[in-house]
Amino acid sequence: MLRKIYKFVRQFTLPIIVFLFLLYCFLNKSLWTDFHGYLLSFEAPIRKGILAVTLFLAVSYISRKTLNVIFPRLFRRLRLNNSTENSISTIFGYFSILLALLISLSVMGVDLKSLGVLVGALSVGLGFGLQHIVNNFISGILILFERPFRIGDWIVINGHEGIVRKINIRSTELETFDKAQIIIPNADIISGALTNWTLHDSMGRLTINFGVGYASDLKKVIKLTLETTKGDDRILNDPPASVIVTSFDESSIGIQLRCYVGDISKRVLVKSDLIIKIHKIFQENSIEIPFPQRVITMQNKE
Repeated sequence: MLRKIYKFVRQFTLPIIVFLFLLYCFLNKSLWTDFHGYLLSFEAPIRKGILAVTLFLAVSYISRKTLNVIFPRLFRRLRLNNSTENSISTIFGYFSILLALLISLSVMGVDLKSLGVLVGALSVGLGFGLQHIVNNFISGILILFERPFRIGDWIVINGHEGIVRKINIRSTELETFDKAQIIIPNADIISGALTNWTLHDSMGRLTINFGVGYASDLKKVIKLTLETTKGDDRILNDPPASVIVTSFDESSIGIQLRCYVGDISKRVLVKSDLIIKIHKIFQENSIEIPFPQRVITMQNKE
């Protein structure tokens, strides 16, 4: 309990001091009058500049405190996932900066209507140069709202595969399984085909292809292959594992094992263990796994 009180006091010490100082200034009329006279000693543009900077810093500070103190507690009560929390925090952060900037410009006497016309004219003139930046920005907003993936998801995009670590307004950071960090522009993500292995759940299918000799008993092959999937908690019973005969190849009959794992991130390890089990059980039961062979006949024309 004391630790919680200490943490609360430490977080709100500066806001409380600022509030008490402003309250003291408001109640102390002589101090307020002196301060007001001091401000009037400056030229009007300087006064407006000081006020604009003060308001910008105040709004930015309140925004930062809201993101760092209030939002985490609100998110814990609402039990939101990390992706939703990141989306709300990012949008709120950019909105706060925009609000602080507009308030500061308004205090300085800038006509926001004229500013809108100026921004429109600049957007036309710089449209080609800023096209990619604006496109990535809008794509980032779409990703935050549509949420085709979340932080921690395993995705494949434009040949890059890995875990999503950060979703920024301009780009998304992907960590590959080699621990390399890849920065992908959001516009490329929106316009390209995206594979998300863990969008709704972490379950995924695993397949192993191999071949057996033509003299093999296929029913026995299927039975023994299915036995290798039993007793492994990583492999799901529902949907059940299955083995199918796929093809007649040059030197073998094609077999495919299909099963589902509860955690797709462990698929490679599970596949490795299954291959070892299949190889061992086939050796114990004298089932041949042939390798390609070619017979070359030499003719002597003499």
